[in-house]
Amino acid sequence: MPEHDVERWQELYDRAFPQVYRALVAATLDRDRALDGLHDAFEEGLRHPPPDDRNLEGWLYRVALRKTRRGLLRAMREAPMTEFSSDDPTAAVVRRLEVGRLLALLTERQRTIVVAHYYLGLSQEEIAAALGVRRGTVSATVSQSLTRMRKGEAEHV
Repeated sequence: MPEHDVERWQELYDRAFPQVYRALVAATLDRDRALDGLHDAFEEGLRHPPPDDRNLEGWLYRVALRKTRRGLLRAMREAPMTEFSSDDPTAAVVRRLEVGRLLALLTERQRTIVVAHYYLGLSQEEIAAALGVRRGTVSATVSQSLTRMRKGEAEHV
């Protein structure tokens, strides 16, 4: 691999890792799986770089999320959000905003789309392209997800 490609990916790692990692933790509710998936995504990017440099963070998120899917639902049932350590800064933010509890109410697909849209700032078109669905599906999923989260918030009060 050319040296400039390795340097480019190192710069991307330094720049994008914290944000994409937090987004994966929020989407998967599993820090270890998120970390493994993100490292796997960076390795894949080194071996098979995306066709262009537009929205590399979104590409990393999509690839890492795909890599974390195996056994994710089982892991979520076995390790609820409350098992995060109290000194974990990511968990503190998630707890403070109650986002973790509300995201846990969503299906994996809903969580993936909500996190990509609101946390990573991807447009509905970008999410649709990344997940291989129509933009209308993304729009409807965001709407349904917000409704489900509002109901969960109302029930919690």
